[in-house]
Amino acid sequence: MSVDNHEIVKALQLYASLAELHEENPFKYKAFASGAFNLRKIKEPLSDLQESQLLLIPGVGKSVAKAIVEYSVSRQFPALEDLLAVTPTGLIAMLGVKGLGPKKVRLIWQELGIDTVEDLFDACRQNRLVEVSGFGYKTQQTIMAAIEFSYGARGKFHLARVMPYAESFLAGMRLVFGDERHEFTGDYYRKSDVIDRLVLLTTAMEMSGISSAEWDEVAAAGGDNSVEFASDIDPGVVRNQSSIDPFEGWSMDEASGVLRHEQGFVMEIEVVMHADFDRKLFEGGAAARHLELLEYTASDWKGNDRETYASKGVGFVVPSRREGHREMERPVEEASLLKYADIKGVLHNHTTYSDGLNSVEEMALYAMEIGMEYLGICDHSKTAGYARGLQVERVLQQFEEIDNLNQQLWPFKIFKGIESDILGNGDLDYEPEILGRFDMIVASVHSNLNMTQDKAMDRLLRAIENPYTTILGHPTGRLLLMREGYPIDHHKVIDACAANGVALELNAHPYRLDIDWRYIDYAMEKGVMVSVNPDAHEKMGYLDMHFGVLSGQKGGLQTSQTLNALNLVEFEAYLANRKKGNR
Repeated sequence: MSVDNHEIVKALQLYASLAELHEENPFKYKAFASGAFNLRKIKEPLSDLQESQLLLIPGVGKSVAKAIVEYSVSRQFPALEDLLAVTPTGLIAMLGVKGLGPKKVRLIWQELGIDTVEDLFDACRQNRLVEVSGFGYKTQQTIMAAIEFSYGARGKFHLARVMPYAESFLAGMRLVFGDERHEFTGDYYRKSDVIDRLVLLTTAMEMSGISSAEWDEVAAAGGDNSVEFASDIDPGVVRNQSSIDPFEGWSMDEASGVLRHEQGFVMEIEVVMHADFDRKLFEGGAAARHLELLEYTASDWKGNDRETYASKGVGFVVPSRREGHREMERPVEEASLLKYADIKGVLHNHTTYSDGLNSVEEMALYAMEIGMEYLGICDHSKTAGYARGLQVERVLQQFEEIDNLNQQLWPFKIFKGIESDILGNGDLDYEPEILGRFDMIVASVHSNLNMTQDKAMDRLLRAIENPYTTILGHPTGRLLLMREGYPIDHHKVIDACAANGVALELNAHPYRLDIDWRYIDYAMEKGVMVSVNPDAHEKMGYLDMHFGVLSGQKGGLQTSQTLNALNLVEFEAYLANRKKGNR
């Protein structure tokens, strides 16, 4: 199995961190850190490149190139192995704690003798970290909170990370076992944002009590048949990967009776008779709370899910909504739920003007290629210096380029937008005369995220009330499994959007999916438009809208209230009405 770019970059980053931790030559570890940063943007498989080719990549010197070649062959390189040999494994885990870098980890290790995350957490609880120079009480609390959050995230994965492997596995099972039936139940069946384990329901009796040796035979039978992907799914894991061998990386753990993947996924196997398959899929695929609200028992099964719901006097609930949230009290007709095919435009996208990888033209051409009618370019605003935010002269330069492209690409249209930082006081990031020249503005918080709810609400409500705001971007700033969002009152935010005619973003990046699906039904109730935005930083990022649609469906998002499901004429009219102040 070839080594992917993501793994190579991680190895280089690890070397840079360990070298700094052990106070080695700063020029060398900075070279590795710089090389790893630059290589994140390379799409061509690094493992296929010769050392001479690697040296042509900006920021890649001889030592980095040599390390890449060595790692591509053996998944190791001597300099990294030497450092790993003298580093307690717990320190590597400590380097992964949000807010800790090599220098701080070294101080904690040297002054307190702490070399595990668990001991660090204990030291925080005992207020020992404040004894170390440079660590105050606030820093100690921040580190403690980060560790607590990471504990909750262990063994959980983003849907986007699991999906390519799960779907290829199903395809492999269908290939090997012919007419047998196979589906995943549980969280994956409902396409939950986060998956802790896969549960495979199958009628293939050969999978019952399967041994490691027997599994190897199954894997061999399907291993030469890679499953082709029509599109990339997750930029962090399988970007630019056109196929996956369905069973590669999976091994049977006979002690627990589960399959384990080298990426960390766990799969339980439940073998059932054909006659029981649909019932078991229904019962295992719905959340326990959903079945409780339905007052369902196995004796209520009517042969299929539609008839079962009908017998309970309840309309059909699509699988993704079977969460036990508000799907019973707020039913949504299946036909009215948003589907990917309903999306007409792709909004909130970044280009090379700020921190994107593709030009405006490249972004537009790919949007046309995937069938979109329009594109909203929303690069970062001037305050976002870390992301090359646009000063006014760059804004005007981009406007001119968009005007020229719109003449060339008609009837496709590019809208002039910006992702304006919401400043600390809730203001947007340009003077009114500049804000008024944009076709659309996505207003988002990017700085000073550690806010009280009162502060966060003051900031968001002021931005929502700004007449130039079109869409409120990623309302909580969360990163699933990595960073909790700042605290907000979702209902008050949605009420404010309704009162001010502001659309709410469902940020479709699979690590955000923000606004959370649990609040979408309230937005529907209040008549708020929701925009499923990829927040794309490269053209392939558009495909993340698939995950936004799935998350939207869970919350009951209807096509009629999806902003970018409007066709071009309707969307132009929507923006024109906003300009006129018709809310």
